[in-house]
Amino acid sequence: MIDELDAALTFCIVDESKGSLEDVTNYDEVKEQIQAKLEIMRDNPQRMDNPLIYHLDVAAMYPNIMLSNRLQPDSVVDEATCAVCDFNRPGKTCDRRMTWAWRGEFFPARRDEFNMIKHALNQETFPPKKPGLPPRKFIDLSESEQTALLHKRLGDYSRRVYKKIKDTKIENREAIICQRENPFYIDTVRRFRDRRYEYKGLHKTWKKNLDTVLSEHRSIAEVDEAKKMIVLYDSLQLAHKCILNSFYGYVMRKGARWHSMEMAGITCLTGATIIQMARQLVEQIGRPLELDTDGIWCMLPGVFPENFKFKLKNGKAIAFSYPCTMLNHLVHAKFTNHQYHDLDLETGEYIIHSENSIFFELDGPYKAMILPSSKEEDKLLKKRYAVFNDDGSLAELKGFEVKRRGELQLI
Repeated sequence: MIDELDAALTFCIVDESKGSLEDVTNYDEVKEQIQAKLEIMRDNPQRMDNPLIYHLDVAAMYPNIMLSNRLQPDSVVDEATCAVCDFNRPGKTCDRRMTWAWRGEFFPARRDEFNMIKHALNQETFPPKKPGLPPRKFIDLSESEQTALLHKRLGDYSRRVYKKIKDTKIENREAIICQRENPFYIDTVRRFRDRRYEYKGLHKTWKKNLDTVLSEHRSIAEVDEAKKMIVLYDSLQLAHKCILNSFYGYVMRKGARWHSMEMAGITCLTGATIIQMARQLVEQIGRPLELDTDGIWCMLPGVFPENFKFKLKNGKAIAFSYPCTMLNHLVHAKFTNHQYHDLDLETGEYIIHSENSIFFELDGPYKAMILPSSKEEDKLLKKRYAVFNDDGSLAELKGFEVKRRGELQLI
């Protein structure tokens, strides 16, 4: 981290904040502060100071993975499609190749055992469709009936011989994502994402307005209006969050018009790889507590660099959180799409540029996190925790249920 400190801070100023290094007046001072804390951790790895509990999560992870890689159902093509494409020329960069994980479940029985079971079924007779008709042979059954019988017999045989019904196999496959396809799907996702960001911004603004109204002891009507607006914008951003997540879940549905298991697999595997990368980094400097789909709860040493500000020549400042900058720098180094194509409607030509909107956000530090222990050995309880703020209030509760005592009498 010390070796990559300059690169991470430059990324924070240039890429995250869209600023310029020349405008920063205290770069060396901030760098020295961060480096001093990192050197303390390096020279004294056995820490006794109180740890800090953080939640590092990726903002709108699945939508931003789709947007960064131009992932949409009709963009997933094969070699044959690329071969007959008008843009298939030497040196083309419109075919972005990405890995996805295919998982298949199958019976553990071998081919010869399957043939033995099928041969046994061919020797049997089965009841007719209607009473009074002659018994039917296996070949006389409908395709769905034959499949159901084979599944049942194979399941019974596997349970009896192999002591299990199914085996699971996971293999990595490669898919080609066309970067020139009409972007109707990702344009829709982008509009919903940007609108959600707008509502989240308004939600924060009205929270500040409520604090101002309460501190200045204004009228009850103004307090009531601020509370209503907070609920309104929170509801709107949550509704947009549900819709955004459905853009990913929709393509996994087999009956969907734009069903694409490859697109769903790429999105899921990329997200999992990002979280695993974050976990590996956290394990080197602290301790991961809980992994989620799009984030990680972790415990970092109290001396770890936290919040800093770059001062600019124009009097403004760039505030940043070093844990976020550290992770974002790694994510952008490994997951940036350098093949992103945008169509210029005036010239009719494609403009190639780098794209990555995957950013970590930091929440915390928190006072405490309670994780219940598992009743079984080597089996962890997932998504069950309670997090508390410094003032003792409950910050987040997940996976716990309130037990009801007594009966509900309906009259």
